[in-house]
Amino acid sequence: MNKIRFGIMGAGKIAERFAHAASLTECAEVIAVASKTHEKAENFAKRNNIPRFCDYETLVNSPDIDAVYIATTHNFHYENIKQCLNAGKHVLCEKPMVLTEKDASELFESARSKGLFLMEAMWTRFLPSMKKARQWIMNGEIGKMQTMSGMIAFKGDEDPESRLINASLAGGALYDIGVYMIEIASFLAGEPIEEVIGKVRRDKRTGVDVISSFILSFNSVDAVLQCLVTSDTREYFIVSGDAGFIEIPRSHVSDECYLYGSDMKLREHFRAEFPEGNGFVYEIEETADCINSGMTESEIMPGKVTVECAKVFEKLLSD
Repeated sequence: MNKIRFGIMGAGKIAERFAHAASLTECAEVIAVASKTHEKAENFAKRNNIPRFCDYETLVNSPDIDAVYIATTHNFHYENIKQCLNAGKHVLCEKPMVLTEKDASELFESARSKGLFLMEAMWTRFLPSMKKARQWIMNGEIGKMQTMSGMIAFKGDEDPESRLINASLAGGALYDIGVYMIEIASFLAGEPIEEVIGKVRRDKRTGVDVISSFILSFNSVDAVLQCLVTSDTREYFIVSGDAGFIEIPRSHVSDECYLYGSDMKLREHFRAEFPEGNGFVYEIEETADCINSGMTESEIMPGKVTVECAKVFEKLLSD
């Protein structure tokens, strides 16, 4: 297997986590970082032992870079991905990859036509705990699924200019963390979303959603989900069946999950600690494996899931 040489576009905190994760693998390495700010890129490179730093144009046109990890703010993802694909680079883009169904469909079609790999960096789908939960469901450990429920939340920056609630930067609870609830639910259901209903509460100054409550209906189960950036509370994801239930605490970052019987007694506890506490390793390994196999999409995180998620965004935020 060839080691995939990554360039990073965007030099924020999430990019540092990616750079660290890549250094823990045998399948990938980061050889360059780019930022709109020269000084920021230079400092990032020094902190993370990355050989060189540059601007976006130089990054995407570097012949020794195989793939680009995009870690810019949400509002720039579409144009960044397009720039990378047009330069012949494989792409792993932070969630949410894009904000509309149209943009998502266009980009995946472009990647397929060029024979390039493209994936939304929904690292949660690759975690051992999430795979175990899905295995329990598929093996009938909780019987027939009855319902799913989930909560993801934190108290964010209330400054209207902050990335989190700035409309011009595509801020909002759904884009920032609701994407986890949507794509965890679809992963565990193993089915396409058939209907979406919900309610959002918006920041009165910027208009972005800060609390979103919604139901996703699949063929065999409904998921009742919430996301908010206004307070800290217990985060969880529960899948209930007629013979038991599964609980995944802090599901989007969880290294463990619990299987209970219908008598409420614990039947199994699964835990797999991340390498040096960094769960990004698994999505990087998947990306490298797919690129080396000549695939344009991941079977675990295919383009249709990103398209579907963008449709949910549009439905909830248009009402």
